[in-house]
Amino acid sequence: MFKKISISKRVNAILALSIVFLLVLATNRIDRKHFEVAQNSVKEVYNDRVVVQDYIFSISNALFYKRLALKDSLVKLQRLKENENIRTLLLNFKETKLTIAEARNFDKLQANFDRLIQLESQYSQPVKDTVVLKDKISQTLEAMQVNLKELSEIQIRESRDLTFNAQKSLDFSELLSNLEILFLIITGIAIQFILFYRVKKSR
Repeated sequence: MFKKISISKRVNAILALSIVFLLVLATNRIDRKHFEVAQNSVKEVYNDRVVVQDYIFSISNALFYKRLALKDSLVKLQRLKENENIRTLLLNFKETKLTIAEARNFDKLQANFDRLIQLESQYSQPVKDTVVLKDKISQTLEAMQVNLKELSEIQIRESRDLTFNAQKSLDFSELLSNLEILFLIITGIAIQFILFYRVKKSR
């Protein structure tokens, strides 16, 4: 025979359910925050790392053609086309989210590009020693290539860190979800025991 459920037990059950609701709400908010961290990390990997890596590759490709043009004495012909392309890529690059190290290397790249334009502009003027000028241009192209290599290495490091942070947030969210389910099961069993399975002792 079941013992009649008292008002105090009903109140306790309501309090227990309220606590469960608040705990579930709190864990849900924490879970949502970690999910947003993971989501933002994934977006940043694409927008600020994958896309930037493509910019770096495109600039490097443009420098390659400029190097070929330099050897074939076609600098004037190739200069305007590739410089405009590089300028656009650098502007797009600058709009992305730059780390401190990345901004420092980007500034070096931009300075070398400005120097390159200045040196190439001398081709439209009478120059005493064309060989020296070509050598300076070649050195500047090499310096830009070094800048691009350093920037590319930064993209790899940052992508790795962002991916790690995203995975860490997802793992924590999964742990919270499992704990939440376990807590709900235990609480549900406890409430059922309080309300329905307290058997009246009888001889």
